[in-house]
Amino acid sequence: METATSTSVLFQLFGEDGAFKMLSEAGFDAVDFGFDVDAPMWKIKNGDKSSVFFLSEDELVRHYAPHKAAADKYGIRIHQAHAPFPSYIHESPETTAFALTAVRKCFPILKMMECKNLVVHPCMGNYNEKLEPEAEWKLNIDFYSALIEDAEKYGVTVCLENMFNARRGKIYEASCSDPAEAAAYIDELNRIAGAKRFAFCYDTGHALLLGKDQYLTLKRLGDRVKVLHVHDNDGWDDQHVSPFMGRLDWDRLIKGLKAIGYKGVISLEVGNLCAWYPKELLPEAFRLAAACARYIGDRVEAE
Repeated sequence: METATSTSVLFQLFGEDGAFKMLSEAGFDAVDFGFDVDAPMWKIKNGDKSSVFFLSEDELVRHYAPHKAAADKYGIRIHQAHAPFPSYIHESPETTAFALTAVRKCFPILKMMECKNLVVHPCMGNYNEKLEPEAEWKLNIDFYSALIEDAEKYGVTVCLENMFNARRGKIYEASCSDPAEAAAYIDELNRIAGAKRFAFCYDTGHALLLGKDQYLTLKRLGDRVKVLHVHDNDGWDDQHVSPFMGRLDWDRLIKGLKAIGYKGVISLEVGNLCAWYPKELLPEAFRLAAACARYIGDRVEAE
């Protein structure tokens, strides 16, 4: 199975060429390209207009063309991408509207990058702004339905993700954290689209924070799972560190991936390695992370 990792802040640290060179030498086959770094919605809400997503679609395609050229140079495939987030800000309708615009602007960039999967966070409020279930359902159905035309035009699968909320050091469930709810969203959106335009990005670390059984959760989601965010944590904080650095039950995860017949990429989301290690040690840290991803993929295929 192929391996990938999120790009996180690697471009800021190493530049496009240096980041893809480092990831290639570490042993990765692909990346999860992070548009979220270039469009932090909280900054935009506070009046920061520096995001590249204020550019036109054509300007954005030209802006990201050097990233694609560097990826090709080092034999790295852009397997999936992460849209800007959050998708919804309760106290800022203007920023929420911009979030949808920013997500839609990702699609022509994905065509240029030859990327077929876009992870888009569901709409949800913070803990103190939690929506009633019926209101949250309608908000998300309307939000994702607005992406159907783009998904069809550019041949991209939009992937929802299991989320969590936090308050005073305690983790709470949030949109799509319940696998039955997540499955219902995907099935309803595909019904509206009239085709399989929506799938699921299963985030292992978010499931761990909520005490979810990795195997049973994956079994409930089934073949709706198309891409992964694989990372570990201590069960209390969303640390986004490499596999085997925390408390995740990897045997249950591997059993679950096997049970649903997962044949996709083992894609890590371990950007916090960039905060834990000095820049000089990151090549070694990502080399170990790639080895962990290969180990998990080998076990999924073997068992």
